Amino acid sequence: MAPHSTRKTAVQSSDRPLLQWVMAGLGAFVTLGVIAVVLWEALQPASPPELHARIVDITPVATGFRAEVEIFNEGADTAASVDVVGRLAAGAPSTATVDYVPGRGRATAWLQFDRDPRSASVSVAGWSEP
Repeated sequence: MAPHSTRKTAVQSSDRPLLQWVMAGLGAFVTLGVIAVVLWEALQPASPPELHARIVDITPVATGFRAEVEIFNEGADTAASVDVVGRLAAGAPSTATVDYVPGRGRATAWLQFDRDPRSASVSVAGWSEP
């Protein structure tokens, strides 16, 4: 009787399964896409924050009026520690600080007033670089 061999021989195949080719192509597409976006962003000129504020809603509350203020950033760069000021013709100004407003984005703040703020002016007093 001949000795029995327990060794298995690996079958070599040069054919790649279709799913493997599809996944490799998808991986290459995603990688090239990410590289393209990073390069595009890196080559864009700097655009400092350009902030504008406006009152979008007024709500009567027990202590006066609460004004919802939207801050818009038309620049590409993010603004941090954004100070918003609301002023009525007479009286102390109302202020709020927003943590950040993303580039080409918006954020919301609320200001408290003693009187109806329909005639109030709101503006951005300042911000810092993140």
